[in-house]
Amino acid sequence: MALSDQHKVQLDWITPEPERVLAKHARVSTKNPEREEYLKLLQYCLKHGHVSVFEQVCASFEIITTRSISPQILRHRSFCFQEASQRYCNPLEVLEEETSHIDAFELRGQDIKNRQNSIVYTDGDIEEKFRGRIQDVVSEINSLYRDLVAAGVARECARNILPLGTPTKLHMQGNLRNWLFYVGLRSAPGTQKEHKFISSLIGRELQLQMPDLIQAVIEAAEGDESLGLRGWKFIHNT
Repeated sequence: MALSDQHKVQLDWITPEPERVLAKHARVSTKNPEREEYLKLLQYCLKHGHVSVFEQVCASFEIITTRSISPQILRHRSFCFQEASQRYCNPLEVLEEETSHIDAFELRGQDIKNRQNSIVYTDGDIEEKFRGRIQDVVSEINSLYRDLVAAGVARECARNILPLGTPTKLHMQGNLRNWLFYVGLRSAPGTQKEHKFISSLIGRELQLQMPDLIQAVIEAAEGDESLGLRGWKFIHNT
């Protein structure tokens, strides 16, 4: 199953004319901050670490993922979040279009040298052995959850039986400085595949919104040996 069936990203909003805004604010101490040319200025800011200027542009994304991935995203506490509450809503109804994929998550092998890494299986033995059992368990859990809710059990209690693969929706808002380093970290090797996919989608959308700036970011990432920006080198390969 494609990752795009379980994990989706959509831009909520972004500061209008973001590159122009960045250039104007970077020139706050000059006589003519509205000058048209800005690419060299933004490249200079990136190269010399003048990253506070990127706080002047903000963006928000809607993310549909699973309860196993959303805690990884929520750890980035420099952002502001709103996530669908399983106390308030029935996620199998609110995200009904996504529930058919709960049992279709990818099975990968554990990397014995790196416990934070997984390895793609080269044969279908594991898939054949376990997929049917996974589908049966998820189907029974979902059925039980619906029965509990229908019987009047509070959703905050019934949700305890739901699997981590249950879909969730959240809105993630932050300034561009944070987005640059989020994508730079989470699109790099070492991030779980599903989270990396989400980060890459965000990076591609930011590139559509700010093509000149993000091209400068990608070029800066080529020479960045730290975790800061290097993930931008991989956003089209995820």
